[in-house]
Parts: sequence; C-alpha cells; structure tokens
Amino acid sequence: MTETCIYDIMGLPEDVLKRVLPRASTRTVTRLISAYPRALGQTFIGLLSKSMSPVALEFLNDEIHSSQLPSLGQIRDAEREIMKLIHEEHKEPAGVC
Repeated sequence: MTETCIYDIMGLPEDVLKRVLPRASTRTVTRLISAYPRALGQTFIGLLSKSMSPVALEFLNDEIHSSQLPSLGQIRDAEREIMKLIHEEHKEPAGVC
C-alpha cells in the first residue's frame, strides 16, 4: 500500500466515510479533525452526528476542543488507520454475519 495522505481521505465518497468513521477510534477522528478543521472537521462531524448518540458526539467534541494539536506522526498514523479500515471493509465478504 502506498503512503496515505489527507487527499486520499478527502476524495472518498460520503457513503464510504459513513461506514468507516464510526469504526475508527475516537483518538483517530479527533486527531484528523484537529489537524484539518476546515478540510475534514465539518464533514466528519456531520457524518458522525448521523450515527452517534448525542452523548457520544458531545464526548467527541470535548476531546477535539481539549486535546493538543497532533504531531505529524500522529496525523499520519490517523490517516493510515482510516485507510486501513477502508481496505479491510473491501476485503470482507458480503453477507457474512
């Protein structure tokens, strides 16, 4: 797999992000939103608000606002985690419980 960058994530269809983001860790989502508030922040929050409870969404917002800006290494790790989830999703056979 080639090196992931934010443009790979930004280019994903919304339906893919809807399926993958709820499976990502809070830390990953927080880091990406903190690192790219204009590029991903509103999109991620909007998509997650459709699948998360209000309490979970409030927790995520608290994490975003109270955490430090992530380092470049942390940002790259978060980008890789999202892309890993996407690749895993495409490997799963349809209809398996």
